[in-house]
This record gives sequence, C-alpha cells and structure tokens, in this order.
Amino acid sequence: MLDEMQKTEVAGWVAAGDSLDAIQKRIKAEWGIHLTYLEVRMLVAELPQRTDPPPEEETAEGDAGEKPSTEEGTGGGEGDGADAAGAEDQTPEDAPAGEVSLSFDAVIDPRYLASGSVTFSDGKSGRWILDQYGRFGLAGLPEGYQPTPEDARNFQMKLVGELRARGMA
Repeated sequence: MLDEMQKTEVAGWVAAGDSLDAIQKRIKAEWGIHLTYLEVRMLVAELPQRTDPPPEEETAEGDAGEKPSTEEGTGGGEGDGADAAGAEDQTPEDAPAGEVSLSFDAVIDPRYLASGSVTFSDGKSGRWILDQYGRFGLAGLPEGYQPTPEDARNFQMKLVGELRARGMA
C-alpha cells in the first residue's frame, strides 16, 4: 500500500485538516494509488497519533497556564471517550467567554460517528464523541468536574443543532 514516507506525508495532511475525500484524491493524484474511501479511513486510523501535551505549570496566581491543545491523539479502548485524529473545523476558543462552545473534528476516527471539543462557560474544556450506536462520551475534563445544568442543556442543544445541520440527526 503506502511506504513509511508516504504515511508520514498523509499524517501531515491529516494534521493540516484535510478531509478523507481530499486525502483520497491527493494519494491518487500524487502517487497514482487508488484507495477506496474505507481504505483511507483505515489508513488514517492506523497512523501514529499525536500524544497529549504535558500539563501546564501553574502560575503564581494559581491559574493554569494556557488552555490545552484541542488537537489530541486517538486514545485507548472502547467507551473511554477516546479522541479522534485530525484538526477541527472550528475552535471552541473563538467563542465569547461565559458561553458554551463546541467544535467538530475534520477527520473522524472510524470508531465514531462524530467527535470534537467542548468548552463550557467556566472555561473548562474537553473532548466529546458520539459512536455509531448513538452512545455519547465526554473525556479530558478535570476529574470530578460536572458542568452546570444550564451548560449541559446549552451543550446538548448546540450539539443536536449542529448534528441536524450536518444531516446526522
């Protein structure tokens, strides 16, 4: 199929936010290799994924440093809220402070129907996934953290609205 150098280049395309369709077309155009859409999905899923950055040092005021990156690698096993590979088409940091924001990953891990990031009104952010069975998962939030009921409702309404807009609900 693809050699290691080609796989490294494909990983760069994924990191740049290219869709699976665009990756499929580039592989055909640049290397003359025809892969089905499913083969491209499997290839992307098997690529070495980025790892989480180390935790930020706390400042003198006790605040955490910068927000953690929203681009994370694929996590562990089933049902753990594992992250999807790839860049996002929106960034939660673009939302006004005090508002729930969410984004969708541009390239979805083949295990999931959809995935992305969420930032709640208090600035806490994490990853969300929706699998093919309609099961929802949240990961990457501080241990024991629970969003406020209002934030949870806002997130649910925004997510359902976005899924409908994308023809997924």
